[in-house]
Amino acid sequence: MSFVSPIVAADSVEPSKRVDDTRPLQIALGILALLTIARLSGTVDSDVAWQLWIAGRIQAGADLYRDIVETNPPLWFWMALPIERVATLLSLRIESVLIVAIGGTVALSLAATDRLLPELDAGRRSLLLSYAAATVFAMPWAHVGQREQIVMIATLPYAALIAARRDSRPVSAILAVAVGIGAGLGFALKHYFLIVPVLLEAWLLASSLRRWRPLRPETVAIAGVGLVYAAAIFAERDYVELIVPLLGQAYGIFSAPGFLYLLGPFAAVGLVLIAVLLAAQKAVRGIPLVQALLIASIGFAAAYFIQFKGWTYHAIPMLGCSAIALASVLAYSTEKLRLLRLGAPALLCLPLSLSAGEAANPSLPSRDLNQAVAGLPAGVPVAFISEDTAIAWSITLQHGWRYPSRYNGFWMLRALLLNEKAEQPDPALIELGRRVTAQTVADFRCLPPRRIVAQPEPLAYFMRDPAFVHLLTHYALVSRMGFLVYEQRSALEAPGSDCVRGR
Repeated sequence: MSFVSPIVAADSVEPSKRVDDTRPLQIALGILALLTIARLSGTVDSDVAWQLWIAGRIQAGADLYRDIVETNPPLWFWMALPIERVATLLSLRIESVLIVAIGGTVALSLAATDRLLPELDAGRRSLLLSYAAATVFAMPWAHVGQREQIVMIATLPYAALIAARRDSRPVSAILAVAVGIGAGLGFALKHYFLIVPVLLEAWLLASSLRRWRPLRPETVAIAGVGLVYAAAIFAERDYVELIVPLLGQAYGIFSAPGFLYLLGPFAAVGLVLIAVLLAAQKAVRGIPLVQALLIASIGFAAAYFIQFKGWTYHAIPMLGCSAIALASVLAYSTEKLRLLRLGAPALLCLPLSLSAGEAANPSLPSRDLNQAVAGLPAGVPVAFISEDTAIAWSITLQHGWRYPSRYNGFWMLRALLLNEKAEQPDPALIELGRRVTAQTVADFRCLPPRRIVAQPEPLAYFMRDPAFVHLLTHYALVSRMGFLVYEQRSALEAPGSDCVRGR
């Protein structure tokens, strides 16, 4: 008699005959709906604002990577295209449409996760799903729409699916494919994220041994998403040919100044939660869902440290998965865990309290920046000359201004200035600086900014170019408070033939 793996055979097994109680999911979705409504009035962070602006420019005819210089692969920007189209057709704020879309995606994630959870009484199931809803949607409150939030949304049901495979519980093929497609899209957003499915598959293999099969509906779905995406990137080739060399030249300068810089509040709490879960192995070992979420959080921790940026939103999936794993311990564990149960409520509140504090005290737009752009009506072109991309994109989309540059900010200036101090400056970086300056002059002539808001050191770099100095003769310096602010006083010369599309 042949042996059939439960992991494979599960797809053909009929669901259990128990009567499902939908109340826990309904409660969680109700909480999610309230959170979504509360979030509608806000805006998005600078990265997401740039993403949404790019979607609008692509719809207007711009060619990503040729007319818009962006260092990230295209998937995240393609995801924004339907958001922009709906916002345009319905005349709605694009941020609001994005927030509703994220809320809807979280709802799908929760519904899939609910179908994949082991048996649990209605009260505990309600608390677990409600906490998951709050963590996945509200914890990234200031970073809604970031890739890290999207991958966390996708990882929750995928971890539950891998745990179900570990338990040899029945899973419908349709549900497995749907979860696999979502996970594939989430993990494809950054190559660092691929650590997570690799670790989860290695854990499933080690746990199941001869019962493990690599070809399952979800793995085929993930592989399919990855192959289609890879083919799409190489078919266009602009990212590979134009952007990858630029990344090698100048982007490497963006690293944390030291290891301690990486231990910000979100990352530190995430590491504490992982440590608590590792210390509670007696309880964790018997709960595959907790083990899967813990492994996912360890994978995201690895991705965080490999990126070595220390940016808050990079820690979101590590913190979220570890927090939901701890909540799952409390929901499923049969151990007494007296000490853990006493400390867990405070630990589980920390991610949400950190998020609330961050949202209540945004660093941008600052008072100086608000003063620099005061009085500008919607629809006018406004330029920013700064290394920090967040300066322009904490305020441009929000006020409906037009943006004249093909660069989201002049982040490469740090590498260019450091190169000048080297004993043997890299000629390629010198040429990059000339190209960026020339392209900026062309962009400003094609779409003359009503106002230019500049930081002193980046402006000084541009002022080395006679063409930029001549352009600035059409502007008058009106303020030195915080930023150098130039107001247009006369018309610029007619633009050349090198204007980018989609402006």
